[in-house]
Amino acid sequence: MSSKSKDVDQPRCSKMIIEGVQKISPAKFFASNRSIAGFGNPAKALYTSVRELVENALDATESMNVLPYIRIRLKRLDEEELQKIVGIPIHLTKKLEELSQTKQKNREKEKNDNEIFELVVSDNGIGMKFKEIPVLMGQVLTSTKYQLIQKRGRFGLGGKMVFIYSMQETNMPVEIWSARKEDIFVSHYILKIDLERNEPIIILSEKINKKKFRDPWGKEFSHGTIIKVYVLGDWQRSRKFIMEYFKRMAIITPYATFIFEDPNGGSHVFERVVEEMPKPPKPTKYHMQGIDSQVLLELLKRTKKKNILSFLITEFQRVGKKTALSFLELIGISPNTPISKIRNNDKLIATIVEAARKFNFMSPDSSCLSPIGAELLKKGISKVLNPEFVSVISRKPFAYNGHPMIVEIGVAYGGNIAPGIQLYRYANRVPLLYKTKSDVSWKVIEEIDWSIYKIKRDETPLAIFISIVSTKIPFSETSKDFIDDVDILHREIKLGIQEALRDIRSYIIKKERIIRKTKRRELYSRYASKLVRSLVSIARTNHVLKDSPEITETNLFAALMDLIDRKMTEETIGMPKESPKVKKEKLNKSGDLIAESN
Repeated sequence: MSSKSKDVDQPRCSKMIIEGVQKISPAKFFASNRSIAGFGNPAKALYTSVRELVENALDATESMNVLPYIRIRLKRLDEEELQKIVGIPIHLTKKLEELSQTKQKNREKEKNDNEIFELVVSDNGIGMKFKEIPVLMGQVLTSTKYQLIQKRGRFGLGGKMVFIYSMQETNMPVEIWSARKEDIFVSHYILKIDLERNEPIIILSEKINKKKFRDPWGKEFSHGTIIKVYVLGDWQRSRKFIMEYFKRMAIITPYATFIFEDPNGGSHVFERVVEEMPKPPKPTKYHMQGIDSQVLLELLKRTKKKNILSFLITEFQRVGKKTALSFLELIGISPNTPISKIRNNDKLIATIVEAARKFNFMSPDSSCLSPIGAELLKKGISKVLNPEFVSVISRKPFAYNGHPMIVEIGVAYGGNIAPGIQLYRYANRVPLLYKTKSDVSWKVIEEIDWSIYKIKRDETPLAIFISIVSTKIPFSETSKDFIDDVDILHREIKLGIQEALRDIRSYIIKKERIIRKTKRRELYSRYASKLVRSLVSIARTNHVLKDSPEITETNLFAALMDLIDRKMTEETIGMPKESPKVKKEKLNKSGDLIAESN
């Protein structure tokens, strides 16, 4: 009886489970899990909002090869503005403040500096088409970035998350103005995002005559995009991160001008120092070792090729006929196998992916990457930190899981650098400020024996810059705060730092040598003065020399110091130099210098 009862109840339970399943849109998912995108608290959310909109602005300018001019205004709303814009009555604002002050009388009041800010970001980029703005700006996981190429953002998510966060905390829409060079109008939209349907809600759409339009600063507007959004934030806690972000952006983007107006009325201008931009990346095909089963299935669905041989040659980079035939022979697939047969065979797809990971394909093409370049990086570092000496190293491209990757290292010494080692991290030319000690770069720094390079870790003013570019940065989290400790990346960073440190060591040795020489010269100078006076006194007792016009303290001192300088120069030139062979022997297998006594 009980067995029968269970049999009867099973379909009912299954039906209940199915009925209980809910479909959630991407917009609703990220709104419910906003911390994974960097919006976990008001302080970080304010920083992330600025960062995401600035990076979108940079992408828009670089896509049309225009030197970026980006203006940012972060304005604190007062009581009247809160009532007018957000709709919070003044009397309610005062009552909430009084309630906050009287709350928790018997314990220390929790610090709460959360406020509503107006954030405006303007760029001189490519602009957007009028009809495309609602989809590009009001629908999560829609982007112009879905191709294999180096890019700052991922998923087309960052800017939309700013809008979602704004809606959740203020219920205010985002306002957008955008224009292309060829347009005679400025597109103007006010919209929200329907979180349930992941669709834009258009409140206003209009075209404004470009000649009549003025931007929020009262200036004419030729092309680009302006975004205005209201966000809940904590300026006191986020200030140092936002200011550090712009400082680091000025280093890695020396060809851009940033003007940031802070909530306290301060204006911070980071002028471009060069008129040249890095070579733009080129879109590329997938590499066989950089795909998974779903990517392969998608390529199989959209290809126009009929058999697997032509598919491999056409759809993937650096796969010629000889390589394709060799690979197909390895996995036992005929070159003439129809695409439809492979597309409908899950086990065959899995076999192709697994075999590709271990097959000896050519390294991936690195033309899809756009590193900043040694010269531009050096100029950016020099402009912001004004160091005594800078060494910049660009490592050769290498592959990680079928994706090309380039590591650039900069090490700066002295100047405006604070004592101790300062680490500056970048991923696809974006500063990383949070969770430094979880990053692969920090783990490398922890391994290095700094004394070998004549550096005192807590005292020497040293800044280390690590810039990594790739079509797939191995971030550990969606918020992109730090990079995983991947073996091959760890090795490339370490070798790059060590190479730059050897230059720093050489500079420090030369500097110490000059200091010693200067001190010796000062010592000789003091004794030379006394010696000259004695010589002149002796000469005046000689009837032949006493009337000589050349025998003066000035002439004798100059002649003596000239002799001292020549002798010291001869000593410096005559010092034995390290031969390349000796230098090589002083490096161990890891690339470290072997400690010497100096």
